[in-house]
Amino acid sequence: MPQYGSNPFSPVLSREAVDRELARLEADAGRVSDALVELTEYNAYKLLESAPLSGLTAQRWQRVSAKIAALWDDFTAYQDVLNRAKEIRGRRVKPRPEDLAAITELLQGASITLSTKAVALSERTLLGPSSISETATLAQTLARMNTEYQLAADFIAQAEMAWNRLFEAADPVQVRLKRLGETARAIGDRSVSTAVAGLIDSYAALRREVFADPLGLSGAGSAFPGRLAEIDRQIGVVAEAAAHQADLRADYERGTEHLRQLVERVDQVEAGQRSVAQTVRDKILIAELPAFTIQAPALRARLAALDALRAQGDWSRLTTEAEFLADALDAALAAATKVEALMSGLLERREELRGRLQAYRVRAARKGAAESQPLEAYYQTARELLWTKPCNLAAATRALSAYQKAVLRLDEVPRGQ
Repeated sequence: MPQYGSNPFSPVLSREAVDRELARLEADAGRVSDALVELTEYNAYKLLESAPLSGLTAQRWQRVSAKIAALWDDFTAYQDVLNRAKEIRGRRVKPRPEDLAAITELLQGASITLSTKAVALSERTLLGPSSISETATLAQTLARMNTEYQLAADFIAQAEMAWNRLFEAADPVQVRLKRLGETARAIGDRSVSTAVAGLIDSYAALRREVFADPLGLSGAGSAFPGRLAEIDRQIGVVAEAAAHQADLRADYERGTEHLRQLVERVDQVEAGQRSVAQTVRDKILIAELPAFTIQAPALRARLAALDALRAQGDWSRLTTEAEFLADALDAALAAATKVEALMSGLLERREELRGRLQAYRVRAARKGAAESQPLEAYYQTARELLWTKPCNLAAATRALSAYQKAVLRLDEVPRGQ
């Protein structure tokens, strides 16, 4: 019995085999069609197709978009062959051997022309063809399409992930920039508005580049992170200046009230230093106390100078001077508080030593040795030093240490011995 088809070793499919193969290939064609449609309906694909691409993304998309176009061409050719095979099968309920042979040739033979290339004149022979074609079977075409589809899908996924990462980083900056623009319009300051307009232009330019070349801007060595960070830093600088100006313009008195309170607080702490110093000299034996801080008068004069700037309408300088004064007040208050704390610490140290002495007195009493000698002598020495004015803290500390050691030794001796 003769064999049909392009492969002499491949038997002609039976009617049942043809029907099964057509059903299978038809199902495959449906899945391929759905996948291709889904690919072209994907948001990232639409962005790639519509965005004015540049750089690395444009170069790679040019190749990938050609692959996607070729996928549709291959699918059309695949469907055409399948339709021809279905048309032959549909002619008769019981197909003839030549029908089965033709269907077998279409389904298993090299029935799809992938490309046709003209043969150069210098390479032709007298009887040779003027063009050559590359052909493939349905299975080979489907395998090739699957490979090309994966490459295209991978690229689209890479572009989408790159866009997502870049916009995830850029969107918070856009939110801050929008808020800054609203603030600038509210305060109506020309310098702030000009600065904001420049930042908007810089951000918009960077965002256009993100749309155009997500792969290039997300790659190693990209300038994107640095540029975005610089825009964000400048937003912070302008926002800080705008916030200060808005506060001062809205309510100058409210804006300077905090500074006035800080000046008074510095003055109070510096006055407190003198009071604490007097108490320390009376109660603690000390050769030299920390030097007083005297910054309140100069800070009060700087606060008064802000009124002159307000009267001149010099809001920009007023903002700067208010910031400098706030920093100076914070530093002055910290310095004054530190000196006061150093002095107060001497009094607190005496109270701490008194408390520890009484605690060890109680401990000794529990051992039944509170008034024993020489324990009582240690106690009286420490107590006399701690309750004498001025108190010699160094000597009192040594005396307490001796009493403490004596009490602790009670734990080493069993009761009754």
